[in-house]
Amino acid sequence: MHSKHTEIFGILGFPLGHTLSPWIHNTLFQLAGYDAVYLVFENEGWKELGLKPLLDLGVKGVSVTIPFKEWAYTQAEKVCEASKAMLATNTLLLREGIEAVNTDGSGAIQSILQSNPELLNPKRSKNILVLGSGGSAKGILFSIAKELEGGNKNQSIHRKVHLLARNETAMSEIEQSLGNPSWLGRVTKEQVIQEKEEYDLIIHTTPIGMKGVGGEPILDSQFFTKKHTLFDIVYNPLETDLVKIAKQKKANIIPGYHMLLFQGIRQFELFTNTKVKPKWIKKVESILLHELKKRK
Repeated sequence: MHSKHTEIFGILGFPLGHTLSPWIHNTLFQLAGYDAVYLVFENEGWKELGLKPLLDLGVKGVSVTIPFKEWAYTQAEKVCEASKAMLATNTLLLREGIEAVNTDGSGAIQSILQSNPELLNPKRSKNILVLGSGGSAKGILFSIAKELEGGNKNQSIHRKVHLLARNETAMSEIEQSLGNPSWLGRVTKEQVIQEKEEYDLIIHTTPIGMKGVGGEPILDSQFFTKKHTLFDIVYNPLETDLVKIAKQKKANIIPGYHMLLFQGIRQFELFTNTKVKPKWIKKVESILLHELKKRK
């Protein structure tokens, strides 16, 4: 039941027939006893419409997905550090003016830390490999930087992060946005294969493997061992070809849908100023997994 006091939130993007965000937020509203509803605002023309229709409706906040993350950033009066570095945002808070917050990177970091906190230990000698240089890679690398540097850019970091991507311009933009840190470098596929033992965490951020997207996995079964952890952020299908290859070699897998889960949880906390309880996370995760299995 909804009343005149029910707050409205939603997701802004196009297309949105696949979105799982309403399952996350409406479940959390119910578990928290928070009087709100999360709707789908699907429209090709948000850039032309602007945010006025949402503001007139009294919407208090929206998640933002493709292709509007860069545009949404330009609409904000106040922006978080991550949004500023990426020139994009996945969250707009509409309570007091328009505020942009990006939870993509923090969602990825939470996924990694839950799997193994040591994977983001700056004193660890092994390297992290990031595949891709798009918006997701930007957000994840920004948050990795915060985790490794711990607020002090001058601290000694043994952990190295290597970027494997085809877009030279995008890689340069990432390096510049992070201040060209000494712990970040570029590698070729040949170097990665030769030095596979030097990596313990591989983060795949490209669309390859996503439902409807073709292409061979960037790495093959010759690369992976049981000493590797693979985090493929693609969550539909639940297991990409890359994940299947890594699993065959007994590598540890961080499920892609965990990033969706944890970035959504952070959005919920920003929307409602309510701290999510661990038992709520388990409930939402089980619902997400159920829905994803249905979409095979």
